[in-house]
Amino acid sequence: QTDAPPSQSRVPLSPKRVFKVFSYLLNCLYENLTGPFIPSILQYGWHKLSSQRKKISVKNSQVFSDNIPYFMHSGNVNVTSSSHESPVIIFISSSWISGNKAICMPVANNLQSQGYIVVVPDITLYPKGKITEMVSDVQQCIQWTYNHIRQFRGDPSQIYLMGHSAGALLSSLTVIHDVCATLHALPINTTDVRIPVCGPTNGRTGLPRIQGLILFSGVYDTTYHYAYLHQRGLEQVHAMPRVMGNTSESLLQCSPTYLLNYALNNSQNRDQLRALLPRKIFLIHGDKDSFHPPTSTRNFFSLLDSVGIPSVQLKIYEDLKHISPCIDLIVPTKRLCVLLLEDIRECCQNVSPVMMGGSLSERQAEGEEEDNYNRNRSRGRTRRRMALTRYTQI
Repeated sequence: QTDAPPSQSRVPLSPKRVFKVFSYLLNCLYENLTGPFIPSILQYGWHKLSSQRKKISVKNSQVFSDNIPYFMHSGNVNVTSSSHESPVIIFISSSWISGNKAICMPVANNLQSQGYIVVVPDITLYPKGKITEMVSDVQQCIQWTYNHIRQFRGDPSQIYLMGHSAGALLSSLTVIHDVCATLHALPINTTDVRIPVCGPTNGRTGLPRIQGLILFSGVYDTTYHYAYLHQRGLEQVHAMPRVMGNTSESLLQCSPTYLLNYALNNSQNRDQLRALLPRKIFLIHGDKDSFHPPTSTRNFFSLLDSVGIPSVQLKIYEDLKHISPCIDLIVPTKRLCVLLLEDIRECCQNVSPVMMGGSLSERQAEGEEEDNYNRNRSRGRTRRRMALTRYTQI
């Protein structure tokens, strides 16, 4: 722990902490042996052996020149493309310390078979990089995708950001931080953690506007999750606190829930806030997730709903564990995979194109077509929320 604060030069090896960490490791081992991981891997292998091989266009480890000065250093981009212009999904890895390419690429191939263009960036991971470098990589990937995706028959006006676990946090943090920076509604930051700011310049945001967010098993309130880690004796061995500066103040600066709530309470025009955020946000979580309890996701959903996002949905599946949404997406024949593909299809369809990187007035004008919807939001709000929180038996 070379990046630990001076007051924490070494992890205190108290018997209570050792017991908690050991219990956590045993729980991880048990979930991998009895949960979806090994069965899904075996089913995926059988599916690949028994199914007819299809020709898939894959550009591996290609770096395209652009006016982004340090994209070469942030990693490479793997693009899986289909034969016609399609919606684009940027899939962010699910770990702070490992890229999980063995899972990411099968997921990308499965999504490609459904007609999407899928971009899988190599995010700088801990300890080589921390939250600043990670968010910067996501920002550059969004910009690269908008600039180049037509080469792969993708629609730059239909870009969706999808992430699992840490990838869900990075996706939501990147988008929400950019919106807050555009509105000059970022909280005062006195820490050493500096999230990159792409804009605004001349009334324009630095990032193209993301059409939607598709988030699986994520953490959106970092302080709540730190308290959860502390309860389990993991706050000094888990990567997330160290990635985010290891202080309570720096954790707040990396919390999508805190940033959005601050902007909601301090922005002079909530209509601008609603107009700049993605039009569709889809939150999916499992009620058996022992790594990231769904409480944070429920609270994040309530906050997004209060902002007035045109379409925000939350689905909590019964008997679903933390890794299930990601690992089951590699097996097209699994029931959960079918349900998740339906959720993704629902999120990506019937959305009119939006202007990318437009001025505040232009983007605010985009939201005028949704005014009738927002005038009626209060009517039947309880019914709508109940409908969006659906429990499905797997």
